[in-house]
Amino acid sequence: MRIAVIGPSRNPVAEPYAGGQERFTAILSRGLRARGHHVELWARAGTAAGLADDLHVMPDTPELSTVASGDPNLPEPDFLDDQVAYLAVVRDLLNRTDIDAVVNQSLHQLPLALSSSLRVPMVTTLHTPPFPWMEIGAWLAGPTSQLVAVSAALRAQWETLTGVRVIHNGVDPAAFPVGPGGTDLAWAGRLTPEKGADIAIAAAARCGRVLRLAGPVSDPEWFDRVIRPVLGPRVEYVGALDDKGLAELYGHSAATLVTPRWEEPFCLVAAESQMCGTPVVGLRRGGLPEVVALPGGRLVPAGDDEPTRLAAVLDSVLREDRDSIGTSARMRLSSDRTVDGYEQLLMLARRTNGLEVSR
Repeated sequence: MRIAVIGPSRNPVAEPYAGGQERFTAILSRGLRARGHHVELWARAGTAAGLADDLHVMPDTPELSTVASGDPNLPEPDFLDDQVAYLAVVRDLLNRTDIDAVVNQSLHQLPLALSSSLRVPMVTTLHTPPFPWMEIGAWLAGPTSQLVAVSAALRAQWETLTGVRVIHNGVDPAAFPVGPGGTDLAWAGRLTPEKGADIAIAAAARCGRVLRLAGPVSDPEWFDRVIRPVLGPRVEYVGALDDKGLAELYGHSAATLVTPRWEEPFCLVAAESQMCGTPVVGLRRGGLPEVVALPGGRLVPAGDDEPTRLAAVLDSVLREDRDSIGTSARMRLSSDRTVDGYEQLLMLARRTNGLEVSR
């Protein structure tokens, strides 16, 4: 099939990834292309060219006139940039007659709302809990829209929708081999309040272990106020890492802490860590119980004194065999299973639309 992939509009799809949305877009694009499909990717400048057969760069917002730029009702820049990017993508797709299906990885209402205008089916991945604009986009898309939630927990949150399939995210086992372990703890993710790196810092202190933090600083003010003051010999920030660096971090750590303050839809970090044979100690939120399974770690209830609860189960996970953890993760969380699910859904959508299925 010739598959159009609509990527994120805020950041390029390139290592080190800005977040899970960018990372998953790369995993899926690369996986579909490896199956022999022709993949065209619409994404921001700086996206890795090797992810797709054709890369289309989303346009920047043009310079506005004096009158338009002085309008007191001018939307905030990010909102306007998103509108420009996705209107341009849909315009491009409406002018194409050689695309077989569209895979929508955006968190925006426009591709969803205009999907019924396309001659081919669109499969949209729901990466986050519902918010108003996306719910409206899904409503406008109508009952023929193909929707995928990354976990059963996330599907339950989209309570206004029916027929949503669950296809778990997955990780490339080749990129995350089993490592020898170590004595320090790891934490990876966007450095923002909802990801809870400060909870991990407190838990590591309860355990008396060094903690290494990795990820992009997505909220600089919070990072400078909360995280930077505690950096030192016991808490190290190692920066935003590519896959090789993350595999090294997980593979040489005793355990990975996963400490979200929100209902985490899936958590690729937990999957990557288990692939490396490193157990996960985390908070039982959102889709994490679908990702972390014995022997791969322990989850504790979110609530009062979370650092103490996390520290209390660390010793039990360190007794698990690292090779067994890696083997279990490869069986449950491989990106091959994820790509299988999307490939089958795309072919089903083509048949349902009365279109010929081709490779």
